[in-house]
Amino acid sequence: MTVHKTYKEVRKGFSPEAKARITDGANKIREELKIIRTLREITGLSQEELAERLDVKQPYISQLEGRENITLNTLVGVVVALGGSVDITINFPEKEPVCFSHVETLLAAKGAESETEM
Repeated sequence: MTVHKTYKEVRKGFSPEAKARITDGANKIREELKIIRTLREITGLSQEELAERLDVKQPYISQLEGRENITLNTLVGVVVALGGSVDITINFPEKEPVCFSHVETLLAAKGAESETEM
């Protein structure tokens, strides 16, 4: 019978240096996952400019940039406000990738479809 250990149990055996490297790496990944800030910086817009394009206040953009998780609708809305479009590729083992181009048009069509059903 195989006995599985939790990560917490395994981590107890790590040296302080290894724990520090893991923590630093996790923090770096968290920063890189702040997609909204990264996209805004790439396009050279300030938080105020993006807020104006989205018709929201600057503190909302600051809050949005601090999130680790955002919805697809939020991401698409920001990308469109920045002048871009969203393509998604989904990969499955041993299958051809499934690609969705210009996701914003798919979401807009779905939103319009929902409004007409009301």
